[in-house]
Formats: sequence, structure tokens, C-alpha cells
Amino acid sequence: MPSFSAQIHTLKYLFIAIAAIQLVTAASGTIVALYFAETGASQEIAALAPAAYSLGFLIGCFYIAGWITSIGHIRAFSAAAAICTAAALLFSVTDHEPTLLFVRLMTGIATAGLFAIGDAWISETVDGTSRGRLLAVFAIILGLMSVLSQVIVIVTPDDLNQSFVLVSLLYCLAIVVIAAAPSTPPEGKERANVRVKALFIDAPTAAFGALAVGIVSTVFMNVVPYRAATMGVDAVDVAIAMGAVYVGRILFLYPLGLASDRMDRRKVILVASAVATFALFIFAFFSTGDGVRHASLVGTPLYRLLFVGLVLLGGSMLTLYALLLAHAMDRTVPVYVASSAVTMLFVFTIGGIIGPLLTSVVSAVFGDLAMNWMLAIVMAAFTALVVVRIKTVAPAAKAEQTNFKAAETTSLKSAPTQKR
Repeated sequence: MPSFSAQIHTLKYLFIAIAAIQLVTAASGTIVALYFAETGASQEIAALAPAAYSLGFLIGCFYIAGWITSIGHIRAFSAAAAICTAAALLFSVTDHEPTLLFVRLMTGIATAGLFAIGDAWISETVDGTSRGRLLAVFAIILGLMSVLSQVIVIVTPDDLNQSFVLVSLLYCLAIVVIAAAPSTPPEGKERANVRVKALFIDAPTAAFGALAVGIVSTVFMNVVPYRAATMGVDAVDVAIAMGAVYVGRILFLYPLGLASDRMDRRKVILVASAVATFALFIFAFFSTGDGVRHASLVGTPLYRLLFVGLVLLGGSMLTLYALLLAHAMDRTVPVYVASSAVTMLFVFTIGGIIGPLLTSVVSAVFGDLAMNWMLAIVMAAFTALVVVRIKTVAPAAKAEQTNFKAAETTSLKSAPTQKR
């Protein structure tokens, strides 16, 4: 079997292509939100966009990705990236809201296919001894791309149409890299089954946590930028703020993961969820509905402290999924480990659909500011559940714990798969 460095060399073209996909995927959440703010769309419409994307991602992951083996990885990747290219260009030429919501649905379907191809290519190419290290490298690359994604907004702050054109060019780059890669994709393998009821019975903390994190993170990363833009916050400031959230994930993911391997993992989950809850309540408290307070803070020490808070929010909120996935593995018998990993992503994606829809309803009934309190309450409810579970249920036996791995919410395979 080739060495670890040789395997990375073999997969370098795939890494470049998927890095470009992650760059534009993370950027699109901010760009689309800013676009809806610029065109005067309501918060309800802005919230429906990530719901449509999450629904598309759900369809893509669990119903479309299986077709990859019938047409081949490279052709499937090229087709999916071409759909995303067309979707980005449509945003640059129309502001018809129903059309754009459908475009986001199709983007979600195609993006799920792109990441599924990357997952399968990596997991089926490398050997078992190198897989964990290679997936860690892959997770770091995706994390860095998430941070760098906001540069697309920063370099085109005055014309979002240019942002969409730049996004489409990066999709084209990914197609060229994959199509010209001098490597052979692997044969596809069967997928594990979704076992929602079993997950909620075996690991309710993980299941409810995946749902809560799906709700909160999807709304925060995709609707909050819209809200900030409508308050008059500059697009560059919005992009830097979103970048700070992604930086938090990079900084805290592995330290929290390693700590969770050394103690009752639920205690680390409790700390992360409590920090996220506190940050969300502070965010809700200081949100006034206009840009006056923001304008008064710019350039002050409190403004810099705000970005520190966003880093902490990202370091807690965006790391929770990986911690919860590891906890789900701890509570799952070995034969169902792969199914639990798939089910966790399924539940998270359902949360990504429910969150924006709930935001639309809450905003329509209680006003736009209610969204911020809704996010804080959802996270607080999950934190309370973790406290109850710690007090009433014994921790997993040390022998049953898995080793933590950085898991992405775009991946069906990047998960702990072996019991100790």
C-alpha cells in the first residue's frame, strides 16, 4: 500500500477541486443573504433560501448521490458543478424570488452530489491506517476554505453580481481540475441506511443536538448576514464577521475533540453548547433592529470584543456537530456505526430545513428581531437537555468510546467508524 504522502499526492487534484467547492459553498451563504437584502426581499424570503438549499442537500445526499456509480465519478462531478455554475449565474441576472428559491434548491442537490463524490473518492482510495490522518488534513483544508470564502465578498463589496460571476468561475475551475486529473476514481460502494428512531433511542443527546445545531447554525450563517445588511452594516464587515465565526471552528475543533476523548464527552458538549447559548443571548440582547448601535461601536474596543465573541460562537456552535457525532458513535453498537453517522447528517439537515422555516413563521408573527431570541432559546433548550442527561444517565464505558475525528456537515463518510 502506498505511503501516506504518496496517497496525498494521488488525491491532490481532488483536494484542489473540493477546496474550490467548499470556498464557494461557504461564500454563497453570505452572498445570497446579502443579495436578498440588496434587492429588498423580506426576511421570510431570505430565510426560505437556506431552507430550500437544505432540502436540496437532503435530496442530493440521500436520493441522488447513489446514482453516481451509474455514470461515473468524474462525469457526475462535472454535471453537478455545471448545475452550480448555472445557478450562480442566474443570481447575477434575475431577482425573481420564486426562481431564486428554486435555484437554491437545485444548488443544494448538486452540492450534495459534489461532496458525496469527494467523500467516496477519498474513503475508497486510502487504506484504513491512513484514513483518519487524511480525513484530518481534508477537514483542515475545508476549514481554511470556509474562512477564505469571505474574501470573495470583501473583494467585490459594491457589486454582488461580480461575486456570483467569481463563484461560477471557481466552479469551472473545479470541473477542469477533476476532468484533467491523472488519477482513476474508485468504484462506488453501498450506502448505510438511515435509522432515525434508533438514533433518538440510543443517543438522544446526539440526535436532539444534531437537530438543534442544524436549526441554529443554518439560520445564523445564512439569515443573520441578511439581517445585518438590512440594518446598514457594510458588506465587508458582514464578511469579516462570518469569517471570524469560521475561524473559531478551526481554533477550537481539535482541542475540544481531544478533550472529549479524555472525559465524559457530554461534559465537553455541555460546555460548548453553554458558550454558544450565552453568545446567542448576548447577540439577541444587543440586536436593536437598526444600524445605529453598530455604527456607534465601529472602531471602539467593544467592537473588537464583538469579533472575539463571534470567534467563541463559531468555536462552540460549529464544533458541536463533530462532538455530537462522536458521542453518537459511543452509544452505537459497532454494526450500526456507519448507519448512525449517516443518520446524524440526516437529522442535522432536517434541522437546516426546520430552522429557516421556523424563522419565517416567527418573523411574520413576532417581528424580525424575534429570530435572534429563537436561536438562543433553541440552544438553551438543548443545553438543558444535556444537563439532564448527564445527571440521569451514566457516561459511555471507556471501552465503548470512539476516537474523535473532525466530521463535516457535508459528509456521509467523514466520521468515527471504529470502536476502540
